[in-house]
Amino acid sequence: MGRRAIVLLVALILAGLAGWAVWNYLTTIEDEIREDQAIVTVFRAGQRINEGSEGSILFSDFTNNPGNLIVEGEDQAGDVPPDAITTQEQLNQVLTGRVAAGPISEKSILTEAQWVVVTVDITPLAELIPSGKQALTIGTDSIRGVNGFVEPGDRVNMIITLDLEFDLLPPEFSGVVVAPEGEEPPPTEEEAAEEVATVTLTRFVMQGIPVMATGRAVRPDEDAPPTVDAGDQPAEGEEVVDEGPTGNETVFTFEVTPEQAEKIVFAMQAGSIWLTLVPEDFVEVETRGVTIDTLFGGDIVEDIFGSDG
Repeated sequence: MGRRAIVLLVALILAGLAGWAVWNYLTTIEDEIREDQAIVTVFRAGQRINEGSEGSILFSDFTNNPGNLIVEGEDQAGDVPPDAITTQEQLNQVLTGRVAAGPISEKSILTEAQWVVVTVDITPLAELIPSGKQALTIGTDSIRGVNGFVEPGDRVNMIITLDLEFDLLPPEFSGVVVAPEGEEPPPTEEEAAEEVATVTLTRFVMQGIPVMATGRAVRPDEDAPPTVDAGDQPAEGEEVVDEGPTGNETVFTFEVTPEQAEKIVFAMQAGSIWLTLVPEDFVEVETRGVTIDTLFGGDIVEDIFGSDG
């Protein structure tokens, strides 16, 4: 065989190998594209799932009411996180005995990484109440409740504004008088006896109230072992969605004595309540309260109209 024939044979062999390599590469790419475009079953959050939500309850709701809290659907495999839940069997296995590690936004694909096993015993609230104390819960709006900045373990003061009959004012307001209305003639003795003068008073009713819980968040037990925060990090491949403000927590559970509980309930029923948040070194102070006559620190009529008014 001549030299030219040998060169031609080698060239043909190399060309064949190159063609096979190109064909094999293109076939692999095609298979990957088809795999990414394959349709797989996915499960999405039908609505926002809060941190700590029990997976067993969610799965039970799915089996009895599909499309409510968990929605079954389809998506291209290339758009699905690697640990996405793709079968009902897997969904049951992952959710049973686990809780949501963090909030899951509506329409997010459910993945295995979003669920953790609860390994720490939860102490009942009743076991956190000291002897001789009770837990009492009240609700306010966000303004009167310090805009949601109160946390379990904080202390707050309670201010009440209510209308008091004139003869029921505290002794320090004994000099307060109620100005007559208009230029009407003075009432007779019988009419005066029937009339009950009232004055609006604002004053601290309780100070330094310990906050045991806000909403469902309970003050940590000092003797409990440390726990690991799972955080709110999304699973790999999951889109991060800004869910915006979640609202201020304005449901408070206080640690109080029976007498303090009576005062708080009476204040809530009889008047308007505001709370103030106090620092750790807060010391209770004595106040006299405020009426319209003491609000400006003097005779309001004389201040406005002068001594000849």
